[in-house]
Amino acid sequence: MRKLIVGVALLFVAAGGYAVFAADKCGTSSCSAKPQTAGGGSCTPSAAAAACEAPKGKIAGHFDPAMSGVCRFACATKLKYDSKDVMAQPGAKVGRLAQCPVSGVVFLVDAHRPHVKIAGADYVTCCDRCATKLRQNPGHYLKA
Repeated sequence: MRKLIVGVALLFVAAGGYAVFAADKCGTSSCSAKPQTAGGGSCTPSAAAAACEAPKGKIAGHFDPAMSGVCRFACATKLKYDSKDVMAQPGAKVGRLAQCPVSGVVFLVDAHRPHVKIAGADYVTCCDRCATKLRQNPGHYLKA
């Protein structure tokens, strides 16, 4: 039992550390290639950081480090893409790539993604947890 508790604690610390590390890259997998149907592929840290320096639209770029780490593996697209193929928010459309205003990950917008209306504008988030955070504190994640 004691080994289990120590193992879980180490896993938690390691995961938390990775979430902070992932936030430095905004949790994105920005590559300089067109979208492909094959998944996977890795990008250089500088390419990922470059995409985070200038989020499109009204996204402020104040990404949540914890959500960046989680959403990078759960929500982010695994396709290679060019940063110019990512639609600005608000205004992301189904079937296109968008950047989550909360986690910073780039994801494929589909009909099941949560939509959050703020000041008459429609923002799409990568998951329900990010939608909740955006509703709670829109001023942090969006430009005024």
